[in-house]
Amino acid sequence: MSSKTTVRNLLAAVMTGIFSVTLLDAIFHLSSIIQPGVSNIYNALGTQIAPNMVTVVIFDFRAYDTLGESIILLTAGLVVLLIFGRGLLGDKQ
Repeated sequence: MSSKTTVRNLLAAVMTGIFSVTLLDAIFHLSSIIQPGVSNIYNALGTQIAPNMVTVVIFDFRAYDTLGESIILLTAGLVVLLIFGRGLLGDKQ
């Protein structure tokens, strides 16, 4: 029974951490630290490193957008599991 509580507390801690980072970014505008000119470096050197242009585009700064969308979907999935999975994780009586 303690392992079920541990898993639930771990999931709650991860979601709280993600929410905290998002909140700090919204308050202090941490995303303004990113320099958009670095993308030009990737575009100039990417064709020498990557085998094709598709790989260069995927590993450009647009990958951060895809990573953010993946984190949003993961968080939504975890919330659904926590809400609707209560019968699986809770005590069955």
